[in-house]
Formats: sequence, structure tokens, C-alpha cells
Amino acid sequence: IGLWDSANHDGFHFIFPPQVPQNDIFVFEVFAIVCAIHLLAQHSSPTRTVIIYSDSENTVALFNSLWAANAQYNSLLKIAVDELLHCQYQLRVLWIPGSENHIADALSCQRFAAARWYDSLLSHHILLPPQVVLGAISK
Repeated sequence: IGLWDSANHDGFHFIFPPQVPQNDIFVFEVFAIVCAIHLLAQHSSPTRTVIIYSDSENTVALFNSLWAANAQYNSLLKIAVDELLHCQYQLRVLWIPGSENHIADALSCQRFAAARWYDSLLSHHILLPPQVVLGAISK
């Protein structure tokens, strides 16, 4: 999963432990947004309105409704909402066409040189997912 913070030119690529199921891309799309919120909360940003772009229409719909029939997705949503309430953030998740999501896609596919081609100031970080989020997707 790749995340890109355009304001700070930070790119994040997450390495998943082997026990995390690798066959559900939707879980990873939701996971990416939860991790973005978690990262922002850890850095005590003075920002109160958070706008996150996703090229997954299902993920955008999930975060705009804050409800899913699948308990695993609801567990991830609960983590996101807890972080948002704790930090007093307002979240907007907006759709972006995949054809315009070059940097996050490159980071997701470990094509770091391509990501730097689109953002020459990019700082690349490889991270393990937060334990609280891993617990929700490993169930």
C-alpha cells in the first residue's frame, strides 16, 4: 500500500507481515486511509480538515457512509473514527481517477524511481503498519 502526502512530499510504503491476508484489495484500500489518518494523528498536525483522495469508489463510499456489512471493514472504520474524534479532525474522502493517482500507485508497486519522477522532492519511507490497524485486518 502506498500513501503520498503532497504537502510535505512524503511517500509511504507499508510492508505487511505474512499473516495478513493478501487477497482482498478492498481491505488494503480501506487500510491505506486508516493508516493516513493514524500517521497524521501521530504528528500532531494543526490541520483540522483532512482531505484524502482514493482511486477506489468503494472506499470513498465506505468512508462517506461510515458503514459496511463486513465486520472487518467496520473494525477499520472504528479505528479511523476513534482517531478522528481524538484529534478533532473532520474527514473528507474524495475520488480521484486511477490515471491521476501516479505517485500512490507507484509507491504501492514499489516503483520508487517512478514516484520520484512525479515528485522530485519525494522523501520515501518504508513502514510496518500500525499494530492497532494490523489487528483489525488480521482477523
